[in-house]
Amino acid sequence: MKIACCQFTPVWADPLATIAIVDNLLSQYGPDAIDLLVLPEMALTGYVFKSHDEIQPFLEDAEWGTTVQWAKRQAQRLCSFVVVGYPQSPGYNSLCCVNPQGHLVKTYQKAFLFETDERWAAEGPGFVSMTIEGLGRVGFGICMDINPYQFKAPFDAYEFARFHDDQDTQIIVCCMAWLQGNNNNNSSTSSVTDTISYWAQRLAPLIVQNRRRVCVVACNRTGSEKGSTFAGGSSILQVGYNTPRLLNHMGSRDSGVMIVDVDIQS
Repeated sequence: MKIACCQFTPVWADPLATIAIVDNLLSQYGPDAIDLLVLPEMALTGYVFKSHDEIQPFLEDAEWGTTVQWAKRQAQRLCSFVVVGYPQSPGYNSLCCVNPQGHLVKTYQKAFLFETDERWAAEGPGFVSMTIEGLGRVGFGICMDINPYQFKAPFDAYEFARFHDDQDTQIIVCCMAWLQGNNNNNSSTSSVTDTISYWAQRLAPLIVQNRRRVCVVACNRTGSEKGSTFAGGSSILQVGYNTPRLLNHMGSRDSGVMIVDVDIQS
């Protein structure tokens, strides 16, 4: 399966300008180049909004919003699944999964909110793992979901990883707006290696307990907004058999599309 991360810097509060950037990055790819395309959290709007009033003009309908409609067009053009994050009306930090026929398969709402989300979003109902024809058993996550709840739960609770271990998830897709220095709520600047190592650490139950490989796709963004700098480092990993394997990753400032051919175990 050819899995792609599209990493870039959104134009804050300007979805149409961001769409132009992403369409340009994807323009060289056609049908059969990608089977699963993943974009960052709140990919077309930018991430840092200070209040519900500020984000209100950009909240989108789950079926007819700008991001979902864009995903449907690209999914049909590429004959690919597309997963992309967006702010959902009336106030959720969400992602959509669209199939190659351009049909919405799933809307997932972020369950564990970061402090930036808490200014405007409500918590989603919980983690999700589901069987999707053409992909297998797929789980979704958005950034903070992989962390301890509100950074108050024990570090070794591993809520997200344990859920997907119990669900026998084969592919975990995470849309990220991961900040530099956001590893274990540490404010110091971290390298791409530190960020990816932390993501792998948060999947420890899958690494230690699992007797199968699980593909983890973490698509992050780049750039800065209102004093927040994002870490990049979009990665595709296989975890299990006691050893995580990094198949490929992007740098902290890279803009482009990374495609990795992954063997998904049944």
